[in-house]
Amino acid sequence: MSNKYFKAQSWLNSSPSKNGLLPEDLEGTLQGNLDLEIPMDPLAESCPFKPQDFLVPGWSGEGLFSKPGFVVKKAHKHLISDAKSQFKEIINRNITQHKIIYNEFTIFLEAKKIQGHPIDSPIKFTNYITKAKEYDDVTNDFIDLYCFRSVTVYLYKARFLLTLAKKMDIGFDKVDLHNPNSILSRIFKTGSSSELKCESFKIHQFSWYRPSHYISESIREIKSCLTLISTTEMIKLATYDLSSLEYSHSYSHKSFGLLVNKLLIKFPKWIESSKSEKAYPFHGLMNGKSSERLSALTTRFAGNNLSSLSLSHWMAQENNVLQNWDEVICPEFKGDEFFQGKYTQICQEIQFLTFLVDLATYQGHDLLGLICKVMNDKYNKSTSNDAGQMSIFSSTDIKTSQSTYDRVVLNLTKLPKKNPHHYLMGQVTNELKALNKDGYLFVFTNQKFFVPSHSDKIEHFLKEAKIEALFNLDQLSGRGEIASFLYVFRKRKQYSKPAFLTPIASSEKEACLSFRWSGNLEIFNKFETFVDEFQTFMDTKSCASTPVYQAEPCTNLSFDFHQDAILDGLLLSSTSKDSSNITHPSFFKNLTKSCVPFDSFFQIESFSSEQNQSRKNSLTSDLLGISIRHEERFPLLLIVDHTNPKNITLELTSADVYQAKLEEYGMAYFQYFGLIPKRNDINLNVFREYFNTQLGRQIIQLFLNGGDTKVKAKLRSLLVPKFFLENNQIPTHIIESFKVFNFDSSEILNSHPTELSDEFNQSVNFLNSTQQKYPWHTLGMISHFKLSLNSALEKLDHTPTEIFKNPVIIEQLIGTSSQSIYPKSADIFVRMPLKDPAHIHHPLTQVEIGTEGQNHYVELISGENTIIQLYTSSNLAQFIKFILSSAIGMEISSILQNLKVPSAANIDLILSNHTSLKDTLEDLESRCSKRILSILTTNINS
Repeated sequence: MSNKYFKAQSWLNSSPSKNGLLPEDLEGTLQGNLDLEIPMDPLAESCPFKPQDFLVPGWSGEGLFSKPGFVVKKAHKHLISDAKSQFKEIINRNITQHKIIYNEFTIFLEAKKIQGHPIDSPIKFTNYITKAKEYDDVTNDFIDLYCFRSVTVYLYKARFLLTLAKKMDIGFDKVDLHNPNSILSRIFKTGSSSELKCESFKIHQFSWYRPSHYISESIREIKSCLTLISTTEMIKLATYDLSSLEYSHSYSHKSFGLLVNKLLIKFPKWIESSKSEKAYPFHGLMNGKSSERLSALTTRFAGNNLSSLSLSHWMAQENNVLQNWDEVICPEFKGDEFFQGKYTQICQEIQFLTFLVDLATYQGHDLLGLICKVMNDKYNKSTSNDAGQMSIFSSTDIKTSQSTYDRVVLNLTKLPKKNPHHYLMGQVTNELKALNKDGYLFVFTNQKFFVPSHSDKIEHFLKEAKIEALFNLDQLSGRGEIASFLYVFRKRKQYSKPAFLTPIASSEKEACLSFRWSGNLEIFNKFETFVDEFQTFMDTKSCASTPVYQAEPCTNLSFDFHQDAILDGLLLSSTSKDSSNITHPSFFKNLTKSCVPFDSFFQIESFSSEQNQSRKNSLTSDLLGISIRHEERFPLLLIVDHTNPKNITLELTSADVYQAKLEEYGMAYFQYFGLIPKRNDINLNVFREYFNTQLGRQIIQLFLNGGDTKVKAKLRSLLVPKFFLENNQIPTHIIESFKVFNFDSSEILNSHPTELSDEFNQSVNFLNSTQQKYPWHTLGMISHFKLSLNSALEKLDHTPTEIFKNPVIIEQLIGTSSQSIYPKSADIFVRMPLKDPAHIHHPLTQVEIGTEGQNHYVELISGENTIIQLYTSSNLAQFIKFILSSAIGMEISSILQNLKVPSAANIDLILSNHTSLKDTLEDLESRCSKRILSILTTNINS
């Protein structure tokens, strides 16, 4: 191939300059024409070469100057030279002008960190400028900067005037750019309906410049070109020193601007729509074209990278200009006074006016009506107080102490190394003051807000502010300078309380929406896929009834959402690096793919809601003679326990115990739901065990931690492993290896601990293969066995006689000497409360244990009469009852003469030394729990 091809390829593959632009000599060569074909070697003529094939994907040359842009850039330099020649004249106009320019000079010195400069007053500054033939370097630099900014403000104003004149069919020959204020004052007449409230058109430190007649040629050139250059080119022209500019390729990208726009306009509406069950419809917000329907959304941008944020904002606004709007973002960029102060505000405000001209044109609004209405709305909102009340005086009559905004975007990517969390909270607190009562604050930062060591401070802070949502981008590589976290704050509405009411201090849990974007952005242009997925999510899902959502908008990119909660200044289920946590990215992804909603198994109805409707249905029911209770309609009952906000639990039982549970638990912290199974093969034990596992508790907490509202919708979407839908049975020839899992509690208590443990171990050897092929059946078997183990342990605690059935105890009792209980025994006192001695020969019908003070006794009862009372120790009394439970029907006199029992000391010794049975049951129960959790996690991750 020829050298031309290799030169073009190497140039186009080279990385852009720091500001995303090509060098000026190459810009002149390309001049924005990306379809330029470069001659190639004859061997490659069959493959026409196009430069865009070698550029970064997604870049369409926005950073390049166009031909009109080069004309304006050239004229810009001539205008700056003209402004510098007029500088000596304006310094002598009046005292006010002296002070304004000197104030800019002091700001310049402070920004450059120049101390002890000899010019320390307006008079000295004026004398120095008017009398000195040459200036020092510091003054020269200031004059260059000041004239540059004044000329740039003039160009912004001229561009707006020319754009407005073009849309109003005013000929350019009638537009005198030597004095644009004259024409603007005639278009926007003071005191008329078309009066424009705009700070940029008032007298300020940069409004002095008027082009002289010596550069009329440059004025004629920019007349035809100024309306043709893009916003990107204007922002480049408005930047004085590109080398020292705080610039970000990521924050200046259109994709990021689209994200911020959706956050500012659509995200708050989506949150507020949570009162409805349906997702908020964002399409068709504005049916008509009247500008009266278009309101201003005052927005303040503050923090780092404001130049980049402004560029991405305007690129996104121009991208969306064809959409129907009911709100238009009125941006205000406020940063450091020198770098992003009054100068930036003026330029951006005029840029906004120019944008409104395009907006009115594309959407068919009345041009002047739209501009005036939006700017008036912006002014009225900014001058209203915290309660939303506007002043009845004009701005000339009263000055507000601080402007308020509908939205504030704070970008804090540069934090101090010492105590960054304290700095973050301080900045957030200051910005919250700038919000109106219904405003939203969006904070981009690399500092985690929820830090356990600062939970007390966070809890106190959250009494004044509320966190609506958080976005975690920490695991998204290739995002450039974009912060790791985004927090969405709101002011809390304050309500006055009567003085006689003393608030009760209690912890309250609040819902918090949690988003996580993770993966690898091979090129930053793919960031827009997240923005599109975010829009789709808001269009189709409700934040109130969508506990979990997961999507993969592109290869190696993941979009995750779950309901989080805040309690005592802590985030209950934050993103964790622990892979056992369900919010871990990999497990979260598998969870959403391998689970189905709870309503796939059950039809769910709320008992409480039906109770509220009972009055409406009572008349019809009485007329028809129909009265159906909850217990009759629903076979199952699901109870949601909110007593511990950090650990919400579910209890699944039969519906016939509803009234008993209602009396036991009440309605304050419990909610009751009736369930109707949708399948015949549902194993309730499997669901009970799932709810009680570590995994199940995490999922319950994740889905139900948003408070006790809309619980039914959250229950319906509660994730349950998909394999619960399977009904594959273990073959008969294999099921024989798992006989131990069919034991009930009585069989377990009658088993020798060693034999029971050995039999369990033998069955476990076959579980690894069966749980892979038949997970549902295997889980059901283990759940049943675990339930039997728990029942056996309860019997040991509440029914002590059950322990005497165990073979180990029986072996030791058989080897122990025994003694008669009558006529004389050292451990037993026999009392006969007989009314008739003949009753001693009656048959035994019942055996009971009683206490009299600290004394224990066994009653031998026949019919309704107590025949004999045997006073002895507690353990011996339990043993006697156990023995006599097999002697029902025998004559009591025969029992009294023939019964022999071990001594009380031996019984106590056997029971105190023997704990192997209980230890074995507890060990098996623990192993069953671990196996159940293993089956669940394995099937979710598979």
